Amino acid sequence: MNLASLVSVARWTPRTAFPPSQEISNRIFSCGEGIYLLTNPRRGEGDPVRGVGWAESDYWARRAWDNPPFTGDLQAPPPQWQPPPSLEFLGRPQRLSFKAVCEYERSRLKVPDPTMVSGYYRVTDGAFLSVRVTGADGVFYDYADNEPKPEDLPAAIEVRLPERR
Repeated sequence: MNLASLVSVARWTPRTAFPPSQEISNRIFSCGEGIYLLTNPRRGEGDPVRGVGWAESDYWARRAWDNPPFTGDLQAPPPQWQPPPSLEFLGRPQRLSFKAVCEYERSRLKVPDPTMVSGYYRVTDGAFLSVRVTGADGVFYDYADNEPKPEDLPAAIEVRLPERR
């Protein structure tokens, strides 16, 4: 199973239309091998899926995508799945280093966007959660360090599913 085979399904398709999955939290379901379905139960019955993601562990899936935001321990366990999958099928760089992703996504901007790279913190205690690069066409990359080095790889990647036609 890989992201390429899942990202063409229309947004808000019920979770049962995807490969079998197990609940990690009320909005995150693991398909195994680092692949996750990201749902929004407010959009209807059957856990409608808004996006598909990859994370290096169940821990990072929750830390990047929990809603409300992650409240757990900030000591990350060792990765379960690495390296990140290739997103070349989406036209992204082969290696998703922080530098390569930022350069690629900046080249896609029509107007400069100072919020393309954002730090995410918990409101409750101000603890750092991730640095997120908001890419074009609904692709989001979460990095584990609050000051990512140029060669750092993402701990989580989300690809929003396309709207129904």
